[in-house]
Amino acid sequence: MIRQAEYNDLPEITRLYRMGLTELGMEYKDHLTEQKSEVCLHLAPCFLVVVGGNIVGLAGLTLITASHNGQVSLADYMFFVEKKHRTLKTLNNLVREIKAFADEKDLPVRLEFITNTEPKIRERLFTMNGFKVSSVIGVYNG
Repeated sequence: MIRQAEYNDLPEITRLYRMGLTELGMEYKDHLTEQKSEVCLHLAPCFLVVVGGNIVGLAGLTLITASHNGQVSLADYMFFVEKKHRTLKTLNNLVREIKAFADEKDLPVRLEFITNTEPKIRERLFTMNGFKVSSVIGVYNG
């Protein structure tokens, strides 16, 4: 089941956000992850994946404004699903929920979902859901 987050979900949002950072091998400061999780609830919706009453994933969104034309879009702010629940069906359901919200608000959507998996997997998820893949992100940590 996917539902929109409420303020009392904040501890679980923070836990999942930290799990995602840990999985990516990124260091973090507890107070900053708490702050970003709280901000996530105020920027745009945060959708939660709930399995058996437990929150096992999230897609927190934000609003961005393009500097070149001023167009406002929804974008991912934090995104994570626990590994054992990270299926194509779950990811598709999250993307569909994001698209439904975007359609309701008449906003374009820009998603990146930074991961440590093969970029082709992300590209497939996006194209299956009607997105046009328009960029590739590279990270160099020399």
